[in-house]
Amino acid sequence: MTNTNKGTGIVCEYNPFHKGHAYQIQKVKEMGARFVVCAMSGDFTQRGEAAFQDKKVRAENAVNNGADIVLEIPFPFSSMSAEGFARAGIHILEGCGLCDSFAFGSECADIDKLLCVAALLDESFHKEVLELQKTNKNLSYAKAREMLVEGRLGAEYAGILISPNDILAIEYLKANKKLFPIAIKRETPRGGRDEHFASSSYIRNNLFADDNRQSALDGLCENNNFDAIFPDNTAFCNHIHLSLMQKSPLELSGICEVSNGSEYSIIKNAKKAENYGELLKLLASKTATDAKIRRMLLFSFFGVAKETAKSVPLYTEVLATSEKGRKMLKEYAGDRNIIVASRAGEIKKDEEALFQYNFSRLASEVLYKCRKQTYKA
Repeated sequence: MTNTNKGTGIVCEYNPFHKGHAYQIQKVKEMGARFVVCAMSGDFTQRGEAAFQDKKVRAENAVNNGADIVLEIPFPFSSMSAEGFARAGIHILEGCGLCDSFAFGSECADIDKLLCVAALLDESFHKEVLELQKTNKNLSYAKAREMLVEGRLGAEYAGILISPNDILAIEYLKANKKLFPIAIKRETPRGGRDEHFASSSYIRNNLFADDNRQSALDGLCENNNFDAIFPDNTAFCNHIHLSLMQKSPLELSGICEVSNGSEYSIIKNAKKAENYGELLKLLASKTATDAKIRRMLLFSFFGVAKETAKSVPLYTEVLATSEKGRKMLKEYAGDRNIIVASRAGEIKKDEEALFQYNFSRLASEVLYKCRKQTYKA
């Protein structure tokens, strides 16, 4: 990669921002990126959970460690499955007019192999996966897809679909229409830590644990802002649980991620469970990941329709910028195909974008009211 005219984009969550993220930004700049634009999840993440730390603090930490512009992936797009999340992130990077390339972390880090798998996973292949699932009720979608890829391309290519980061990488490549792709070898150990890096999940799980707190802290950048961290979202989760007890199957039948009669199971088990955590256990399945179940409950709570999963964000908000980033926003303002808002008032001119904004904002307000019950001033 050589110097580009515009910036290089990264689709991310930074939940929280850590040394592995800083390493990726540094590598992108060493490879010639003029500046770095991050499309980052807002208050809700792809795992179907509320973010561990406030979105603006996470964005500031990214800018303090090399990013130039952080744009928000709004809810519910930030909590979609890998396909929907990747489509939303790439759409923002393509539409903001600031990027001509994008980078992503990958265990495989072989663009040709990733593109080969991405080319295979079209709509007809999706139907084949569903047909295979019908013949074996215990097969998850992911496992059925992996088996079919192995049959077509071999075990080496099927193995790419085991890593969540490579799965996202493939979805980025499927969604990408205009940007030059750059694979960065993932150095952060998934779910754990080594002598150099710690994963986001390791940090979230250990930052407040007496025995591993220092180990988690060592995975964070020294200049991180530690404000607005929310390790406990019990109040919000229990509101989800209580709300679902009052729903009808008809209300949930058109909800994103709810399929194959699972609306009946959600309501039945919501009434049986004592709390949200127990509800998750009751809904556990061989054919659905924990993240899919959390997304299903989150979308049921907020009423996210299936049609939304097929759409894209019509706006993005600027969460943080460096001095250079502010200049780039002005320089490329005329190249935008999406609303890039520094103030909410800039979204009001577009009725559909405003609808999306109000929906995302309402979800955030509900979350923060629930958090006030736990984190009282």
